[in-house]
Amino acid sequence: MDAWATFKVILGVVASISSASVVIWFFVRLAAKTLADNYKKRIEHNFEKKLEKYKSEIEILRSAVLRYNDKQFELYLDLWKNLQELKFACIDLWNTANKENLKKFNSALNKTYRQVETTSILIEEDHYKELTDVIKNFQEYNNGKRKLVAQWNTAQDYEIEQMIDHNRQQKDKCLEIIAKMKTDIQARIKGK
Repeated sequence: MDAWATFKVILGVVASISSASVVIWFFVRLAAKTLADNYKKRIEHNFEKKLEKYKSEIEILRSAVLRYNDKQFELYLDLWKNLQELKFACIDLWNTANKENLKKFNSALNKTYRQVETTSILIEEDHYKELTDVIKNFQEYNNGKRKLVAQWNTAQDYEIEQMIDHNRQQKDKCLEIIAKMKTDIQARIKGK
């Protein structure tokens, strides 16, 4: 074979190999692109499934939180009404220490105490502590007023003054805590 024929054969082989390489490269690239697209679709599908699952879980949590907040809001409104009744009964008892006002105050105190304890699961911890402090101070106030009413005619003037002073301190502490709670609750309602 001469050089030209050899060159043609070599050129034919190179052309065949090049054509085959281009065809193989094209199919490999097509296969890779198809595999990559399929993988991408699977990843997107899994991501979308997880995203939907998380959205569903968030919606369930949001619903639970809203229900809790709604119930808590209703509780705080009702509790606030009872605290105001207790405060007014306290002031009435302070202005006129008699058995009728003592009975009215004791009834308001028991009603508030029972509500605080039965609904404590929905009351914020700091508010629960403040409420138990209010109730404790009002119980001391109640005991002091009861003692004052019972001993009014038999106690010495200085003893009566001591009881009145002690009752004033208890009353003032309670009214101060209630005023602070009002500010806290209003801030919480406003989302601060």
